[in-house]
Amino acid sequence: MAPAPAATQLRLRLVRAGDAPATNPLGDAYVFGLQDAKQQIYPGAPQADGKLAFDFSLTVKPDPAGGGPVFTGPFASGPKDDRFVYLSWRSLTRGHYINRVKARLRDLDWPLIHAAQAADRPLVADLTGRPPGGGRVPVVWRLAD
Repeated sequence: MAPAPAATQLRLRLVRAGDAPATNPLGDAYVFGLQDAKQQIYPGAPQADGKLAFDFSLTVKPDPAGGGPVFTGPFASGPKDDRFVYLSWRSLTRGHYINRVKARLRDLDWPLIHAAQAADRPLVADLTGRPPGGGRVPVVWRLAD
């Protein structure tokens, strides 16, 4: 029996213009950022173009059942065959999520993953203007400049 393909690291970046939630009916003060599986929120880094960038890495390996990429790591959420990462807005006073935006990882394929790894550059998705939710809405990933 052949050994299982090795898991590798993949660098990713989400970007978004501004930190205002799409909705905030109670006007809560909030924290905004990349959410991990333990409900921690990590702030973005301001970029020269005014956007916020959220850099992180995930482990990727082939699914033994079908060969497609399977993503794991502290920022991967959802079922094995439909993982995503969240940008989240959480109320400071109530502790509830005001909004969360999903960036699907299902839209990443092996050629794009291998290109990013070979170039030693992250894959980037711009979530500017993306409404809350959006778990099934495709995300455009590209190789970082």
